[in-house]
Amino acid sequence: MEFWLWISILIGSIILEIITVSQLITIWFAVGALGALIALECGVPLIGQMIIFFVVSVLFILTCRPIAKKYLRGNIVPTNADRVVGQQAKLLESITDEHWGLVKIQGAEWHAVSVDGKTIEKDHVIEVLAIEGSKLIVKKI
Repeated sequence: MEFWLWISILIGSIILEIITVSQLITIWFAVGALGALIALECGVPLIGQMIIFFVVSVLFILTCRPIAKKYLRGNIVPTNADRVVGQQAKLLESITDEHWGLVKIQGAEWHAVSVDGKTIEKDHVIEVLAIEGSKLIVKKI
């Protein structure tokens, strides 16, 4: 009976990992189930198998997941839009809490919002801190 429990968890975890498109969460439970299967074959009682399953799963999640995500992430290709971060420009339209401002950087007009939610008047110089969707996050200089 215990054998089928650990086999079910092992296979179920692998299937869930495939379904969740490699989020690297459930695969570590498969490793824990494999550890519990080994413990079962060594004659460890069910409570010991459960402890081994839990400890191995948690240890692998905490130690191996960050490393695996780093290597499986792939290269993030920056876009040309990333070049505007750090740039300074003059506001074409004021930024208020009800209205996005407008700024022209490198020949392109962007909607802009203030990082702290404060109003920034037209013609003030701003610095681009980040891009969020299709708008710039800016601060007044």
